[in-house]
Amino acid sequence: MGSTEDVFSATALVSEVAKAATYTRAYAESTGFLTLLSDGEQLTGAHALGPEAGEWLQQATLAIRARVPLHVLRDVIQPFPTFSEIYVAALKSLHGQITAARGTAG
Repeated sequence: MGSTEDVFSATALVSEVAKAATYTRAYAESTGFLTLLSDGEQLTGAHALGPEAGEWLQQATLAIRARVPLHVLRDVIQPFPTFSEIYVAALKSLHGQITAARGTAG
């Protein structure tokens, strides 16, 4: 969805997302991922593969179409435990790349 490449790109793996004991083994061992693309100000694209990829892409679609700033996305509290918890890791990684590139903290 959206751009297929941009200045910044971060991938979060399903296998590294915190999970509750109620999730199935198939989910816990999934090789799925969420990749977010950004121009440094907002999301420009997203790619996903996993048990709830449609849920993740719906959130990304809205953010891209509405031009939601990254700082607003980072401030969203993802319900835990849900599959959307994957956004926390992806946005944190994306933020780290952007701040490192700009030589800023924040």
